[in-house]
Amino acid sequence: MKAMRSLAATSALAITLASCGGGGGGSALPSGFNSGSSNAAPNAIANWGESQLQGASYVGAATNAHLQVNVLVHQQNATGLAQYAQDVSNPASGNYRQFLTPAQIASRFGASQSDYNTAAQYFASQGLAVGGWPQRMLLSVAGDQAHMQRAFGTTFGVYRRSGRTFVAPRSAPHFASAIPVDAIGHIVAWRSNHAYMVPGIPHAGAGYAVGYSPSVVRAGFDFSGAYSKGYNGAGITIGIIGTGPIDTGGTSGDVDLDALAAATNTTGNVAHVTERPVTASDVAAGLAVSGIPTAAPTGSPQPANGFPYSGDFQTPPPVTQQCDGNLPACNPEDGEAQLDTQQTATLAPGANVYFYLGYNASDCSTVLFPNSCAPGTGEPFIGIDEGDAEIQQAIAENVADVISISYGGGESQQGWSCYSGCSAPYVGSYSQLEFAAMATEGMAVFVSSGDSGSAECLAGNSGYLPEVCVSYPSGDPSVASVGGVTAPLDGFGNPTAPFLAWGISTFSSGYGATGGSGGGTSSLPIPATAWQSQFAGATDREQPDVSMIADPSTGVAFAQDVSFGGGIGDIGGTSVAAPEMAAMWAVVLSACKANPSAGACVHGSGSTPWRLGNATPYLYAIYNSNKTTNGTYGNFTATLPYNSVFYDILYGDNQMQNQSCSPTPGCFATPIPGTPAMTGYDEVTGVGTPYAGHLIQAITGVQVP
Repeated sequence: MKAMRSLAATSALAITLASCGGGGGGSALPSGFNSGSSNAAPNAIANWGESQLQGASYVGAATNAHLQVNVLVHQQNATGLAQYAQDVSNPASGNYRQFLTPAQIASRFGASQSDYNTAAQYFASQGLAVGGWPQRMLLSVAGDQAHMQRAFGTTFGVYRRSGRTFVAPRSAPHFASAIPVDAIGHIVAWRSNHAYMVPGIPHAGAGYAVGYSPSVVRAGFDFSGAYSKGYNGAGITIGIIGTGPIDTGGTSGDVDLDALAAATNTTGNVAHVTERPVTASDVAAGLAVSGIPTAAPTGSPQPANGFPYSGDFQTPPPVTQQCDGNLPACNPEDGEAQLDTQQTATLAPGANVYFYLGYNASDCSTVLFPNSCAPGTGEPFIGIDEGDAEIQQAIAENVADVISISYGGGESQQGWSCYSGCSAPYVGSYSQLEFAAMATEGMAVFVSSGDSGSAECLAGNSGYLPEVCVSYPSGDPSVASVGGVTAPLDGFGNPTAPFLAWGISTFSSGYGATGGSGGGTSSLPIPATAWQSQFAGATDREQPDVSMIADPSTGVAFAQDVSFGGGIGDIGGTSVAAPEMAAMWAVVLSACKANPSAGACVHGSGSTPWRLGNATPYLYAIYNSNKTTNGTYGNFTATLPYNSVFYDILYGDNQMQNQSCSPTPGCFATPIPGTPAMTGYDEVTGVGTPYAGHLIQAITGVQVP
């Protein structure tokens, strides 16, 4: 499958080279690139992502760049938001399920309206476009290179790392005057995030050429039992943080989903998909809903009619066939978007699926595609690189009850930014604040743990993945990390062999050896949550928390490029697992909505009382029932024991082949070490693989056949 440009794009910046170093240039970085707050200019930002320049080669100066940067305005109580995110999902806390609105997040924890206005006015006065959201966390700041250099007090160069060319500051960014900013993100345009999907292979022993149909997965994981009681996600909204475009239209709102439904006899029994673009006028993004005055500040070079919204965000262009041209005329499907929408929509057929998609209409990477655009013109980017805008949109809407994210990257390569006064690289990263905000609203977020076993970091300039580390955002404290298993099923969803941890070890059983379930312990470290510490004995954040189908040899059917002669294919990876868990949780929430006085559902509050918040406390409490008489955590007690709810994966590991020896077929000489599956929790399958019907019963107490 051809990768879509937007997924491969490593720069959200339009650049041309003023000088070149020929194949990577000099190995030495400009002096002072690593300047921190201790020796930088006044009003400098500490930890602006300079760690991403470690190991990079300087190529030359950038010119004619168009940049977009995320700015975290000073938060009134960032640590309080992080703590509230844990408390609101903690059945032992007095704040349990006291969910907040975006306006409440802003007033209690986010930037003050005054600080938000001041920061926006500073950037607008520098000739930049500005966009904001009502939770008053991030501002989107965008403009041409000259104005961005003036606003951030630095110049920009071109660098190369891990086979990727990108733009970054040549010195520590700082402001011309003191403004209330805690952190900046994406000013270093090197991206480690990528989709977690693996092309499928013929299914061992099951006779399927195109993966499991929805009916097989429904039967295999007891979605069918939940449906029999009427719990199919009805009244629940699943949000997908988009990676690329979908082919909107048709009965379901997604042409490819219609095709999959027709091919698998599920027509009329799938959820409706709605694309939610990030634009100035759509839903929430923009200054008007952020409380920022629309009158231009005195001396601003902006038009008299007021601040501009960041014009980079526009309605995505229509999907096209696979092509080698440029956006917007060329906008092919990426596969990941199709997989995510189809897994959620077929497994939670009563739900609504919202597909959040950011489309940046002004950026161009002439380094990646030297013949694709003229200097200073735009070739847009779409999907993963706009993930923060999509997340901000989901927070601002506060409509999605469940969120699915099927991408990530090496934890240590995220380019963390600190808010003022933080003492460690991970504390106060605005990414963690984003997920904390989702948790305070009661959203359950499920994120793929990765497809490279214990080695999710890029290493060297080869672009391979042999460096041991865990993935992020799956390791965030406010999300559920979803790993992967080998799940051999027959055409009726019955197991034909034991489920195994996905990795090399499954190869000897006749299944695929491509990749492995992401898992391990945070190296930053990110502390373990209270529930993971209590029930799994963790000190630092461990992942995954739970697991579903991922091995491509027991992958699922999905449709792609149907409008352009495509059809049904087979796919694997933890990008299958995360939307499967999101769909299962939507089914659980539909049971809560139908039974508001049952079990844990009774403690709901606000306008979304059916929400349970972060799913992991419930999963670990049920797991605890394996060791005690019941799974009790705070005021939640599981009504079914662990072994009735989860398939405990006992065999296999996530050891995987060392891709640094590719392209030699079957290169297993120096495998990357992994973690073995074992009784109970392990760092390859989490607490195991759940069954929907019994998960509902354990949480609500309502009997499900």
